[in-house]
Amino acid sequence: MLKRLYVLCLMQLSNKMDLKLARSKRFLARVALRALVIVLMTIVMTMVLHVIGNILYIPVNNYFIIFVLLITQGISIAAATNGLMTDLYKSRDNQILHALPVNNDEIFLSKLIVYSLNEFMKNLYVLIPLLFAFGFVNQLHPVYYVNMIPMVIILPLLSVGFAALLSMPLSMFRNFLSDKNILTFILTVVLIGVLFGLTVTLVNRIPTPIRIVQLYNRFIIQLTLIMQSSASYGLIYTVIGHMLFGINIVVNYLIVLATLLGLALTVMGFSKPLYFKLASQSQEFAVKKIHVKSNRREKSLFMTFLRKEWIIAKRSVNQLISDYALLIALPFFMVVLNTIYMGMNRSTTGNQLVIIFNVFIVLLLVTASNTASASAITTEGSEFILLKAAPSDTRWMAWAKIAFNLIFSSLVLTFSFLLFTLVLPVFPTVDIWLLYGLVIILNSAHIFWSFQIDLLNPRLSDYAMTGSLSGNPNIRESISSGFVISLLFGAISALLFFTMRPLAWPVLYMLALIFAVFRLYFFRSFLRTYFIDIEY
Repeated sequence: MLKRLYVLCLMQLSNKMDLKLARSKRFLARVALRALVIVLMTIVMTMVLHVIGNILYIPVNNYFIIFVLLITQGISIAAATNGLMTDLYKSRDNQILHALPVNNDEIFLSKLIVYSLNEFMKNLYVLIPLLFAFGFVNQLHPVYYVNMIPMVIILPLLSVGFAALLSMPLSMFRNFLSDKNILTFILTVVLIGVLFGLTVTLVNRIPTPIRIVQLYNRFIIQLTLIMQSSASYGLIYTVIGHMLFGINIVVNYLIVLATLLGLALTVMGFSKPLYFKLASQSQEFAVKKIHVKSNRREKSLFMTFLRKEWIIAKRSVNQLISDYALLIALPFFMVVLNTIYMGMNRSTTGNQLVIIFNVFIVLLLVTASNTASASAITTEGSEFILLKAAPSDTRWMAWAKIAFNLIFSSLVLTFSFLLFTLVLPVFPTVDIWLLYGLVIILNSAHIFWSFQIDLLNPRLSDYAMTGSLSGNPNIRESISSGFVISLLFGAISALLFFTMRPLAWPVLYMLALIFAVFRLYFFRSFLRTYFIDIEY
């Protein structure tokens, strides 16, 4: 069994990393580079903790680290649950792995091991530097650093174990909704409406005028009380926090080991009857939905591809919502931030700062939502071979995908700004709609840029093998380019609103249009040149 498990893990790891690198001279250089990154992250975390403790006056004590463990591990469990729902049950490599002479339990366990290794690497760059920085800032005993070593292994195992357990009922619920698009849409709209209503209600309870110093003092007091109370409901993470500080080490280690063992037995116990069933039901060929066949000829190739995008969106509402989650969350951020801004006593400079912050934050959220464009060709997977073989100018596929993304994102933006206008009538209406126009132009430019990133480096074989976009470098590059656009136009708007207020909006629009035309020109050029050379 161990040998089969080892082979299964190697097969899956080879799809995620270059295993030959471990036997090359570049391996030591990469290890040294990653060690340098960890050291730099530790220095940064030390500075951050110094600011938190000595400037923001948030107590950096034992309760702080337990609270941070709860927050970071909660985020890790949520992200791992989403990732495992794909890797365990929807990954394309399941069709290959389940055909091998191995047990379903071995496949399930190998996938958890591979995912745990990924979580381990994430902790090396974030949580471990934070724990080192905490020990340095508080000048803790060497026992603290010794107890950190097993935490590097225990924390990923816990997060992946809890995520694996949660992924089973959530996958069952997802499969139930997979062919019920209308019900999914209704539930999504109702949930978003309820959350938005709660957000508006809570924000309206903030007393006005808002006095920053008093509000901040109340925030610090409440945060301190929450951190102290978190130790009482932190369960296993409170025990881990006590382990780090050398409190009842033997007893707490036994509790953690017993928890890991119980979690492992529970996960494996539930996986025996459920894993293969969920993995087989999650495949496309297992869907029993019957579509009425009809031949419909479109007037142009562009309309054919556009209709294809519309059909895919209707059949995968969950994926559509996932792709544009940040864009859908835009009204929440706009209402919360601007309610706080409008509740303050502001000067003329303050009003200009409000507009500048809105330019930066709205652009940051909108451009981060263009991940669908940054993986548009990649998600074609093995089907791209058939597309290239078609006796037509299949470059129209790119324009259809861009058109769909532009239309959908523009509709969501329009709805968001309408809500913004209705909920916050005190905000200058002219500035709201001028910001809307600027965001539409820059969002269009970034969609072209994101698609160009995927055009130049499509990951067709990776997606065809795994069916997952986790770790896709094109998505990371798209988000980074969106951050650059947000930062650049935020800085330009600050310069313009403080130096030439009457000309600020016209100049911003001119620069945005120039940038959009520039991105469109480059996209067309790269599309004509490189699309024909894309290979699987």
